[in-house]
Amino acid sequence: MRLLDFLILMLCCLAWGGNLVASAWALGTNPVPPFLLAAIRASIVLLITGVYLFRPLPKKFGLLLCVSFCVGSLHLAFLYTGLGTASATASSIISQMLIPMATILSVFLLKEKIGRVRGIAIFAAFLGGCIMIYEPGNVSFDIGLIYVLLAYVALALGSVLVKLIGEIDWKVYVAWTAIVVLTSSTTLSFLLETDQISVVKLNAMPLFITAGYAALAVSIFAHGQYFRLLTKYDVSVVVPLTLMTTVFATLLGILLLGDTLYPRYILGGAIILPSVYIIARRQKSNKTAPELMEV
Repeated sequence: MRLLDFLILMLCCLAWGGNLVASAWALGTNPVPPFLLAAIRASIVLLITGVYLFRPLPKKFGLLLCVSFCVGSLHLAFLYTGLGTASATASSIISQMLIPMATILSVFLLKEKIGRVRGIAIFAAFLGGCIMIYEPGNVSFDIGLIYVLLAYVALALGSVLVKLIGEIDWKVYVAWTAIVVLTSSTTLSFLLETDQISVVKLNAMPLFITAGYAALAVSIFAHGQYFRLLTKYDVSVVVPLTLMTTVFATLLGILLLGDTLYPRYILGGAIILPSVYIIARRQKSNKTAPELMEV
């Protein structure tokens, strides 16, 4: 992976980590309905990228909508349903299943080859993520975990199907994903949430700050660049690198929310960082793609 693309992906992970902290602040300390938040976020994205809806549609437009549905609507619906009962710790552990699931799907659907060294690095990064977020005594089975698992199955499937779309401007992808998310989130908000107008009046600041950050930093920048990188590199290279989101979220939680720095955070981070470097640098022997240190 080229150095510039690697740094862009790290910025994406930083944006995603910041979104976890912002969402925890908005949803955890204020009565902000999650589907209303998602709808407002998608609306802001459309205000900025809506012009790209008028670009010529890609040849595989149906597949583009399918990807948008998987990584947007389906992922959020299952995730928010699961988080209604499942603990945050258990859900965080389940979320790490994105890596093996996306890797397995990329092997079977895209015929990607992992290689022994990169395979070991992927497993090590996955293990480091589990170490960081595992808290003994706080994990128990809950039906909500099934929904959380399905959320990351949808995200893994969407991440793999992106490769089949072909050449498309990432801004077009972001705009159409916003349409899909806005439609589904608005529907779910009216069906499952109440007093939306009152909530907006009483919690305008956390609602619009979080939605604005998520729209600009996450939906437009991070998701857009993630889509671009998935079309450029193997899924088995890009997806494991997103484990850095856990590292950034932990650091931001400590710095901004006063979370405790546990020894498992240090141990997990020490395992993840070199593993991420190996995953990004390691190339398949039959490819001549530029290495990490090339610009």
